[in-house]
Amino acid sequence: MDKYSDLDLNVWFSKEMDFTNDLTWLSELGEVLVAVPLDFPVQDGMRSLIVIFENGVKVDFSFWPIEFLEQPFPYYDAYLILLDKANLSEKLVPFLKKSEVTQMDEKAFQTLVDEFYLEMHYVAKFQKRGEFWFVAALKAGIRENYFLPLLEQIAILEGKSPSFLGRHMNDWLSPFWLNKIQLLFKENDSKEVFALFSELYQEIARKMDFQFDQKRLKKLENLILGL
Repeated sequence: MDKYSDLDLNVWFSKEMDFTNDLTWLSELGEVLVAVPLDFPVQDGMRSLIVIFENGVKVDFSFWPIEFLEQPFPYYDAYLILLDKANLSEKLVPFLKKSEVTQMDEKAFQTLVDEFYLEMHYVAKFQKRGEFWFVAALKAGIRENYFLPLLEQIAILEGKSPSFLGRHMNDWLSPFWLNKIQLLFKENDSKEVFALFSELYQEIARKMDFQFDQKRLKKLENLILGL
């Protein structure tokens, strides 16, 4: 937590209530610059409200039916009870469940590697078509869906616990790999991206004794680079 952290406030309610229908209550907390109600994407019945106040504080309000307290769900690692007149927060202990990145098995590893090459084939084709916007979206997806899982596996093999979505990466990824992946956020060519990905998956395969067909993958790489 630092000075840039948002405030995450959960409101647990019973019966039918919608705190996002009328937002006049927010003025009791401060001058509102923007307030956007959202449907929480995980489970029906959850609502959220994202607010930025005039003093710069950003608050993520979540409004959840009280019965959700009885269902394990990966959320916060820690919390502070602000108001609980009925002592319902006693249910929070079974509710909270730590979300952890698990070690990949060989089949999942091989599938991820193959899918990466398929995505890079898309990148090559759409680059040739001049579809720069779509190519940028593809590259962002490749970072998140293929590089990040391998970086998480590297961290696990080094005895670290990755945070979700690459957060706090400086704390769990070694300086060696932190330096290597900088090229993903700069101007780069596909050959450099292939080289980095290959170095990553070969490191994992070596440590985990996973099998992969290097000859086939190199043929794929050359085919894609030749488009």
